[in-house]
Amino acid sequence: MKKSLTRDRIAQAGIAIADAEGIGAVSMRRVAAALAVSTMASYRHVKDRDDLVVAMVDAITGQTQMPTGPEATWREMTRTMALADWHAFAQHPWLIEVWSTTRRRMDMASLDQLELVLESLERAGMDRTAGSTVIFGVAGLTLGMAALMIEDPAIEVASGMELGEWRRQVGSDLGDRLRETHGRATRFMSDLHEHAGYATFVEVLESFLDGVAARHGAALKA
Repeated sequence: MKKSLTRDRIAQAGIAIADAEGIGAVSMRRVAAALAVSTMASYRHVKDRDDLVVAMVDAITGQTQMPTGPEATWREMTRTMALADWHAFAQHPWLIEVWSTTRRRMDMASLDQLELVLESLERAGMDRTAGSTVIFGVAGLTLGMAALMIEDPAIEVASGMELGEWRRQVGSDLGDRLRETHGRATRFMSDLHEHAGYATFVEVLESFLDGVAARHGAALKA
């Protein structure tokens, strides 16, 4: 029996193409071909390519299980959102490019998640300005570190060199030329791949959340 065409099926087909070839390879025509349907049939469920990308992000973000109930603390909620975003970037590196814009079109799953986190910050005693600052900080930290640490597989294929190997080579080249004048910087570059990963992200995230707690002090609940 032939499966009915749905927005989610279209989104999943788009995700598969983006994971394999990058977000630039995603088009309404490619997705329709992957599903063996006409392009016009797809337009009954998604308005255009931009809406297709929104549906793809919605399908990924919708997998996140956020803490529920009034006992969920602002820190637990914020951490869950950040870690989920990191794992999404790691599994789907093209998301980094999609999110790196000042005009990102929001999907419903992301809006649901944002509403829950903002509610937890408000419940903890933060006003709208403070809550927005935390959201901007966590989002920027997560996206920025992902952009520095997670590489799209297509780049590795095109370069013919694995990221760790490339980083070690660059660090070695810099060390050979500049070790005497820039010893600390060249050591940092040489060791970069050993520290550029999930554990470092978690450490930086916890430091940020510690800073939020310290800054707001007694006014912040849990």
